[in-house]
Parts: sequence; structure tokens; C-alpha cells
Amino acid sequence: MLSVAAAVGAVVAGASGGAPAIIAICVVVLACAATMSGWRRGEDRREALGQEIENRSSELKRALSELEIAQAETVRRLSMAVEFRDEDTGAHIERIGRFSRLLAEQFDMKEEFCARLSHAAPLHDVGKVAIPDAILLKPGPLTPEERAIVETHAEEGYRLLRGSSSSILDLAATIALSHHEKWDGSGYPRGAGGEAIPIEGRIVAIADVFDALTSDRVYRKAFAVEEAVQMMLGQRGRHFDPRLLDAFMEVLGSSGPDAREHMRADPLALAKSALETFVTALERGDAEAAEGIIATAIDDGVSPATVHGEVIAPALRRIGKLSEAGEIDAASERVAMGILRRVLATLSRYMLGRHEELEMLKRIGQSIEVIEARLGSEGPAGKQTPSAAKAHAVG
Repeated sequence: MLSVAAAVGAVVAGASGGAPAIIAICVVVLACAATMSGWRRGEDRREALGQEIENRSSELKRALSELEIAQAETVRRLSMAVEFRDEDTGAHIERIGRFSRLLAEQFDMKEEFCARLSHAAPLHDVGKVAIPDAILLKPGPLTPEERAIVETHAEEGYRLLRGSSSSILDLAATIALSHHEKWDGSGYPRGAGGEAIPIEGRIVAIADVFDALTSDRVYRKAFAVEEAVQMMLGQRGRHFDPRLLDAFMEVLGSSGPDAREHMRADPLALAKSALETFVTALERGDAEAAEGIIATAIDDGVSPATVHGEVIAPALRRIGKLSEAGEIDAASERVAMGILRRVLATLSRYMLGRHEELEMLKRIGQSIEVIEARLGSEGPAGKQTPSAAKAHAVG
């Protein structure tokens, strides 16, 4: 309106031979109005661009999370395929990942590195796919020639994994190459020593030797944890990085008399790891992945009560909050809730078969009620009926 009035004033003043000062004032007002109008349009464009960038960033983060899950699952399956040729079960690879992460955390490594390491470490022996079964599974001592063939698995593993765009596989390539190197330079395949050995290789070397000593092999029975510890301490500064070995001993010292068994079945650590992947699977609407995560957690020794309390119930609350914040739409929420309902029903039947306590079954029932309330609520995602809001508070 200001610009229109100024324009009219300028025209009238010019037509009537008005004073130049009046015309100049009208022109200044016109210029200011144009500037303000341009600034507002610019601000609107900047706000729209900022919102678009934020939306794209959110989509990118979700895509990256899904990619990381896919990478981790691929690595896990490949690791198990390798290990089943060499071990009675695939439990060895799981423990290597956990031991390596615990040691990295004890050594104050960054969380991102610790997480990648837990996924990459199980591929340390991937090069064994190139070793003939007659040698790999030989029950007795190896000849020098056979030993030389086995030792090629470090270079073979590196060759298989190097050059990947995956950060997990790239880390795994370095581990495959370096986890048989020794601090004093007497290891293989390249005779690296000291800090010339990548720290991920030094970490996995400790985890791998400890688990190997405390596991049954075709040619010997497992050593007791205390005996394995003494054997490893004898190699401090020779086979192992002394500072890392000291940190590993601190991990063992805080884990009880049977540290190996304790770390293999740490329910809270497993539940924490499962929660994030479970939520992402729900966001994607991937029922198979979500159910597989819960089944794996139970197979790994996490109790049904812990699975519900530390994984399913928090995931249910997380999906509700994402919906209320508008970060997932109504259709995605319904799919996620449907998956959660099915998982809870399966868990409930499992617990009944094992005669679990009634209180736990009651809590599962309450979670199912939350889901039923959300699925039955009216309106767009994030808007609840009063009954749904009440049920959400219970979950």
C-alpha cells in the first residue's frame, strides 16, 4: 500500500508541476518499498530453502541409517559363512566383535569407531575362504608348508575387502591384513611392528587370541580364563601392544571371574545395540528385519523381560514421538504399530510356553493396548484420541 500511495503521489505531483522535493520524497518512498518487498521475498525464499534442506537432511540421515544396517547385516552373514568352515558354531565371530568393542571403549576410542569396529572385527579371518578344508580343518599340527598356506589368509582377506565404499568393509580390510602382526615385528604377513600396526589390528589381535585360547579346538580343549590371561601377559610387549593389553585386563577385571561368558551374554549391551536397529526397521516397515532382531536378541541370551523393557517398549514410545513430531506419516506409523503388535503377540506366546511370570505378561498386554489405541485413533499421524493418549502414558 505504501508503494502504491507513493507512486500516485509522484504522478500527481509531476502532473501538477509540483515541487521537486515532493517528487524526490515519493521516489525515495518507492525505493524503500521496493527494497522491503524484495527483502521479504528473499526471506521467504531463504525460509523455504532452509526447510527443504532440513527435510533433505532428515531423509539423508534415515537413508544412511538404513545403509549402515544393511552393511552390518551383510558383514555379519559373510562372517558367519566364513566361520562355519572353521569353528563348531558362529559364536566366535560374535564374541570377537564384542570383545573388540569393549576394549576400544576401555581405551577411550570414539563411539563411531567402536560401533564400526564391532561390525568389522568379525571379518578378521575372511581370507580363510581361500584355504583348503584339508588344511583348515586338520585335527593335528600343521607342517611348515601347511602353516605357510594358512598364513596367506591375511593377505587374501585384505585383497577381498579393500577398496570398498563401505566404511565397515574398509575397516575390516585393514583388520584382516594386520591382526596377525605382532608388537615386536615378528608377526605376519608383512612383519609390521609397534604403532606401525593399525590400532584396529592390535585390538582385534588381543580379542582373537583371548577367545581362541578360551575356546575348544579340534586339536585341544579350551584353557581356563585365568590360564589364558597368564599366557597373554607373558606376551606383553612382544605379541601385544602393552597399553592395549593392560586395558583389556581392566575389562576382564571388571567383568567377573568368567569374563568370557559374561561378555558373551551381556543382556543390556545386546539390548542397547538391538534397540536402534529395531526402531529403524520399524520406520522402514521391514517386518522381517524387526522380527529377526528380536529373535536374535533372545537367541543371544537376552531374557524376554529385558527384550520387552529395553527394546520393544522404548521402540514403541519412540515411534509415538516420531509420529507426534511429524517425522513419520500416518501410514508409516500404522505399519510400524502393526509390526510391533505382531512381535509382542509372538513374545507373549513364547513366554507362556516357558511359564514366565504373570507380571511380565501383564506389561506386554499393556503395550499391546497402547498399540491398539494408536491404531484406533482418529486424525492424522501424531494426533491421538483421549483414550490413545492415556494408553500411550501406560507404555
